[in-house]
Amino acid sequence: MKFDKIALLFYFVLCLLSIFTNIYDFYVLKLMSKSLLIPVLFFYYLGNIKEIEILPCAYFLFNFIGDSIGIFDFKNEIEYLIIPFFFSNIVILILLLKPLKKVKFTYFNLFPLLIICSFLVFLWLQIIPFFDFSGQNLQIKIGIYGLSIILVTFLAAYNIINRVTSSNLHLLICVLCVLFSDIFYVFNNFEIEFIVFDIIHYSCQIFSSFFFVQFVIFRDKQSIT
Repeated sequence: MKFDKIALLFYFVLCLLSIFTNIYDFYVLKLMSKSLLIPVLFFYYLGNIKEIEILPCAYFLFNFIGDSIGIFDFKNEIEYLIIPFFFSNIVILILLLKPLKKVKFTYFNLFPLLIICSFLVFLWLQIIPFFDFSGQNLQIKIGIYGLSIILVTFLAAYNIINRVTSSNLHLLICVLCVLFSDIFYVFNNFEIEFIVFDIIHYSCQIFSSFFFVQFVIFRDKQSIT
């Protein structure tokens, strides 16, 4: 068995272990399992690409920093969490914009994109008021972070509507995982603390990185062919 296959198998074992330890609050096992997720996934990435790129590596780094902050449960952790994950969104945004020479709207893509954009803006406007308690401009920071997610989701949807490919599909799933992870994080931490919300948030956060790697791998294969 190739080392990338071993890394992938190990990654999924760590995912299940990390989700289980998060549910039952086994802190030490959670710390060990989640801290290994990104490094193991990075080895899987290395085994499936021809050349190492700066942007995917930057994505791994920012997500690793964000995961590390989340593990240690700092007071007011969201003020620190949004920084690395914001830069992760920027990395995805750059990767989305690089192959786009021109955005073309047609009757085929305009209507679904308007629905998607309207829904995202509605969610954004509903979530921002959760953070009006802060005196350190947290609401503005969350607003900017939310706009980055809206833009990334919009472009990912635009790509998949205009051209259905494996890379576009995996990137859309990655972005949706990020979106759902953030939504349920807010619900669980600032509205109603509910174990199902926490499981959805935690699982989506973990698997978003996997789908990002799949996007990079399939994108490279498509560029070769």
